[in-house]
Amino acid sequence: MTITENITVTHLTDQPQPETPTVEAAPAAAGVDLVHVPAADVVIENNVRTASDLDPAFLASVKQHGVLLPTIGYRNADGAVVVRDGQMRVLAAREAGREVPVFVTARDDSTAKRIAEQLVANERRTALTDGDRLAAYRQLEIEGLSVTAIARETGTKRDTVKQTLTVAKSDAAATAVASGQATFTQALILAEFDGDDEAVKELTEWIAEGYDDDELTHVAARLRRDRERAAAVDALTAELTAAGKRVVTDDDDYAPLSRFTGVGDDVIAYDDRTPITEDEHAECPGAAYEVRQYGEVVAVPVCATPNVHTLRVGRIGVGASASAPVEPKSDADAEAEAEERKAARRLLVANNKAWDAADDVRREWIAGLLQRKNAPKDAARFLAIALTRHANTRYASGMVSARSLLGIESSGWDGDTLSQWVEQHPAKGHHMSLAVVFAGFENTANREWWRTPNADSRGYLNQLAAWGYPLSQVEKIAAGIQPDAEPEDGEATPAE
Repeated sequence: MTITENITVTHLTDQPQPETPTVEAAPAAAGVDLVHVPAADVVIENNVRTASDLDPAFLASVKQHGVLLPTIGYRNADGAVVVRDGQMRVLAAREAGREVPVFVTARDDSTAKRIAEQLVANERRTALTDGDRLAAYRQLEIEGLSVTAIARETGTKRDTVKQTLTVAKSDAAATAVASGQATFTQALILAEFDGDDEAVKELTEWIAEGYDDDELTHVAARLRRDRERAAAVDALTAELTAAGKRVVTDDDDYAPLSRFTGVGDDVIAYDDRTPITEDEHAECPGAAYEVRQYGEVVAVPVCATPNVHTLRVGRIGVGASASAPVEPKSDADAEAEAEERKAARRLLVANNKAWDAADDVRREWIAGLLQRKNAPKDAARFLAIALTRHANTRYASGMVSARSLLGIESSGWDGDTLSQWVEQHPAKGHHMSLAVVFAGFENTANREWWRTPNADSRGYLNQLAAWGYPLSQVEKIAAGIQPDAEPEDGEATPAE
């Protein structure tokens, strides 16, 4: 039985129930009586509020504490208490089996007066601000209440209480919520990075830029990976430094040894222009190591004096020719090329980090999609295209499996495990098919997708976006989505 099935809203002309209990009145101001009436015996006047569904948290609060704020009403000609302001409190009290406190006054019972008073009462109420709520929950904790106790006393879910207290304990997060600069979800992310000033600063800047919850989730995923990776980078850097090896930074101009060769200019074929080895390069003044800032944290041998070596391949894609003399570069040109290499390397590192972080967010979203009761309406069309145009992705192997995306816990062979799952969930055939195809795409997806978008990256990511997945900036590049170019003066702008 639903709550609304127990709701009875009567009109002023309805007769009170027989054997009405004696109503006890408490001392009150002149002309006003405070009475406590069993909710079942209260008459609810017609109300301008048409929605009468009870919020579960509100109902739980009334069951726990009773009705704390008195309602306002009057007595009708038959002596019954009629409530004009407090409909939801009475309904909740009926459901909870509680009494209702009522301020009984002499009131004009005309329809116009009732509507005017109910409009004023409902429109002029100001809810607690998020800042007020944070401070109140924090004060309850300081007063000694546990998370469970606060949840019980306030009729709030325990997880909600934990999240609220997490935000309340972070100055940056609490301030952002109280000032209206951040949503509660964004504040939770800020609180997660409390104590990491750089991360909090970046998140705050993105919030100020107008990032929504989904976009900030991508930033947070990257920052989590950065935090984990930073510890590994610091450890490897310290190890190399202790061994007397130079470690380059972003301020240095360097290039990997694979770009250079030690053979003479008479060797033309690229395969014969073998790269310099680490041992051959050991005596070079520019011998150094780059501690890779993305992916697996490893030390890559590089040269910090790249201009002293011969390139394996020229800029036009062929080996350098002995008959083509190399003109010396001016200092300005050499410096400009060095800055160009640095900028390209910074972009590469930033986008590779962003791609790795997007993997986490995207796969979590996909797992959530597969937990929904129904598959997307156009799932069959997507599956047909995926198994034809993108058939190569079906057989890609890697870390992602249909089993993991569906949350199936089993150590058996995938084929048996998945088929048994379908037999146990006969209405989930589309979900299984999607999981298998998703796993293939995810194992195909890699950092090259943002560097050289292809049919697979565009087809897959644009389909996820159509189903509601919020693409990150680097995923938009892989999906072939670029910012609209500014129209030239006089050029027509497409209609929105």
